[in-house]
Amino acid sequence: MTSNTTFNLRRSGFILGLLVAVSVLIGVHPLSTYAAPASPAVNQCNGTDNVGGQAVVCDVTITNNLNLATGAVSSSVTTNDCHGAAGAPPVITCITLTQNFPTLTTSVTQCDGSGNGGGANVICSVTILNNITGTVTPTAATVNQCVGSGTGGGGGSTMICDPFPANTTNATVTQCNGSGTGGGGVIRVQCSVGPSTITSVLPVTVNQCNGSGTDGGATVTCTVSIRNTILASSSPRLPVVSG
Repeated sequence: MTSNTTFNLRRSGFILGLLVAVSVLIGVHPLSTYAAPASPAVNQCNGTDNVGGQAVVCDVTITNNLNLATGAVSSSVTTNDCHGAAGAPPVITCITLTQNFPTLTTSVTQCDGSGNGGGANVICSVTILNNITGTVTPTAATVNQCVGSGTGGGGGSTMICDPFPANTTNATVTQCNGSGTGGGGVIRVQCSVGPSTITSVLPVTVNQCNGSGTDGGATVTCTVSIRNTILASSSPRLPVVSG
């Protein structure tokens, strides 16, 4: 072996060692595949508008994109954050924001502990659209809602909840529990989960409108929809929409 060959081998070994050291320092294994950063969580309109006669009207729309073959992920989150005087309709001022992330957005906590003044209005909604490229079978989303709600007196029916009863532990959707408990108006709790599905590859959770609208005359109206569109990875066929 010539001296030049020995030198080149030593130089190559030094460079490889340097790359490994740098990779360790920045927390990336030199042979590992790319991993997306931790998923952002949406927290909106929690613990707000707890003075009498106020309204909180908040919406979240999430679009997730997941390719099972390539591992590519992204999401878009649009929030509409509105506050003002209660009424029918409420007089409100809104701020709308759209953000894009190189991650999946899988958790929403919204309108919990809000609208707890007399005569308040809590009107909140969550819409999640999951676009999944690959092979996966959606199943029905589970629900825990309207447990211990609509109490406190008042004539007539106090709740319209769909589905009801719905008290699954660790559910996909947990909403409107312990809400509308201050007495007063009829049908003061109206909460629903539209036809919704979940998948094992992109599980999402929604927690909203719990412990809200607890003073006299307050109303709580909250909805959730979770839809999964499954796209074949190597076929031009039309997508299958579930939920």
